[in-house]
Amino acid sequence: MNAKVLFVDDDDNVLSAALRNYRNRYQMDTASGGAQALRAMEEHGPYAVVVADMAMPGMNGIEFLREAQALAPDTVRIMFTGHPGPVTLLEAINNGQVFRFVTKPCGAEELGRAVDAGLAQYRMVTAERELLEATLIGSISAMTGMLEAVDPAASSAARVLAERAGRVAGLLGAEDAWSITLAALFSPLWVLPLPPEARRRAAAEGLEGPGEGGVLAAAVATAASLIQAIPRLEGVARILQYQGRGFDGSGFPASALAGEELPLGSRILRTLVDFGAVEDRVKSREVALEELRLRNGRYDPLVLEAVASVLGLSLHRH
Repeated sequence: MNAKVLFVDDDDNVLSAALRNYRNRYQMDTASGGAQALRAMEEHGPYAVVVADMAMPGMNGIEFLREAQALAPDTVRIMFTGHPGPVTLLEAINNGQVFRFVTKPCGAEELGRAVDAGLAQYRMVTAERELLEATLIGSISAMTGMLEAVDPAASSAARVLAERAGRVAGLLGAEDAWSITLAALFSPLWVLPLPPEARRRAAAEGLEGPGEGGVLAAAVATAASLIQAIPRLEGVARILQYQGRGFDGSGFPASALAGEELPLGSRILRTLVDFGAVEDRVKSREVALEELRLRNGRYDPLVLEAVASVLGLSLHRH
């Protein structure tokens, strides 16, 4: 487990004392100011704990800890200071997210206990994140494995869909391109519970199919709810939830959302899923794209343009 500690103070005597007291206790570095400390964090991090003096020239402790938080959110921040007033305390807590204050002067053991507490906090935070990441990776593997086992053709189509969705999202400058790509990979899950006839229609028509009796809408909602239960995939679930809704407000689920109020990922999936279905039917990308364009506002025109660009096509204008 990482136990690297960075001490930051403009007083060389303080830094020398820290090295004497703690070099056998922690893997530690020192920096004589905020700018030097930020460079150390970039070049030699990550650090589990940063201990920073408040009163430093150029960049004070609060300013440094605010930058440190943005650079390394998991690093635990401790402020080493004189007698801080209430304004200083409040600013440090709000802007620097300080874990603990240590008041000068203090003994080596008191500061050491604060650093030990910071290390324990760092271990707890990083262990929780690693657990979540392991859960996420395992859940993704389970879902994609299930799709591959039940419907290899749908699994193969999902990989093509994910590749296209990622490129379209990137072209449109989507901030959540990763979520959009993952939603595309999961998108065919809604097809699995459909009865055979409905599955054939979904393959032929995509999300444009009517889905008698709400079967199609229920299947998409079920797939979205499965993903919703996986940690950190709430955004992916929302994309899947609205993938059946047209840009013009048609489709499902029943909602007031339409146009740009719909998640960009949902607009991308709606376009690409329907495009893939038409492409399979007519065996022509150009004809498939033109058919989607003629569906009277069902798709986001910017997404259609991006799809055309990614596939090396052009939208015909009449």
